[in-house]
Amino acid sequence: MSAPPEFLNFLFIRKSLFFAGHTLLVYDYLLTFSREVEYVWGAPWTIVKATFLLNRYGNLIGQSVVVLEETGNLSHGSEKFCASFNLSAAIFMIFSAESIHILVLTRAWAIWGCTYRAAVSLILLYVVYIVVVIVLLIFGAATADFIDFQYLDEIGVCVSPIAPFSWTSFVVTLLLDTGMFATVMYSLRKFSKDSRHLYPSVLLRLLIRDAVVFYIAGVFNNLFTIICWTVYRTDPRNLTTLGLSFPLLSMVGQRLVLNLRGFQTRHYTTRDLSREVNRQMEAMGGTSFWGLSSNRMAYTTVNHEAV
Repeated sequence: MSAPPEFLNFLFIRKSLFFAGHTLLVYDYLLTFSREVEYVWGAPWTIVKATFLLNRYGNLIGQSVVVLEETGNLSHGSEKFCASFNLSAAIFMIFSAESIHILVLTRAWAIWGCTYRAAVSLILLYVVYIVVVIVLLIFGAATADFIDFQYLDEIGVCVSPIAPFSWTSFVVTLLLDTGMFATVMYSLRKFSKDSRHLYPSVLLRLLIRDAVVFYIAGVFNNLFTIICWTVYRTDPRNLTTLGLSFPLLSMVGQRLVLNLRGFQTRHYTTRDLSREVNRQMEAMGGTSFWGLSSNRMAYTTVNHEAV
C-alpha cells in the first residue's frame, strides 16, 4: 500500500523544517565561531565551559545525523534501525534541551550571584529529570512489542506515532524552566544591587534581555513539543519540534554564554577586583571543578584580570 498524498505532504513539511533548523544551527555556529575561539577555547576548564562545548558540538553532530536520516539514506527499510534511531533521537532531545538549561543555571550560580542552594537544587532537579526520563525511554523501548513505522519501505524515513502521554514530560520541563527563570531574575536583581559599582547598566540590560529571550525560547520549545506530540501524534509532523525548536533553544542559550563572556566591562581597581573575586567565590560555595580549590581559583582570577 502506497503512502497517501496527505501523508507525503506532512512528511515534506517535516523535512523542510528539519533542513531549515539545521541550516540556522550551522549558520549561527559559523557566525559565533570566532567568538568561541576568543572567549571559550583559551579559558580554564570549568563546568560552564565543559557544558557549553558538550551542548554546542553535541547538537551539531546530533542534528546532522537526524537530517541525514531525513534524506532516507540511513534506514534502508530496516525497522531495527528505526527503533534504535527513535530511541537515540528521544534521548538526544532530552540532552539537547536540559544540558542548555543546566549551562544557564551554572552561569547564574557562579557569575550572577544566584544563591548556592537555589541554583544547586534546580540543577539537581534537572539532572534527576534527565536520568528518570532516559531510564523510562530505554525501558519503554525494551518492553515494546511492536512499533509501526509507516510506509518505511517507500519513504525510507523512520515515521512512527508518539506514545500517548509522552507530552507530559515537557509539562515538567515547563515548570522547571519557570523556576529557573524566577531564580535567574532574582539573582540578577541581587546582582544589580551588589555589583552596581563594578558593572555599567548596559551589562545588566544585556543579562536581563538574554534571560528573558532564553525563557521565551524555552516556553516556545516546550509548548511546540506538546502541540506536536498531541495534535500531530500519529503523523510525520510529530517530530518537527526536534528539527526546529530544539536548535533555536540551543542557539539562544549558547549566545547567552558568549554574550556574557565577550562583554567588556571597565577596568577594575585592585580593591574592586578583590571584592568581585570574593563575591564569586562565595557564590561558588567553596566548590571547584577538576579539584581546583577556591583559593587557587581566586589567585588565578586576580592574576588573569590584572594582566
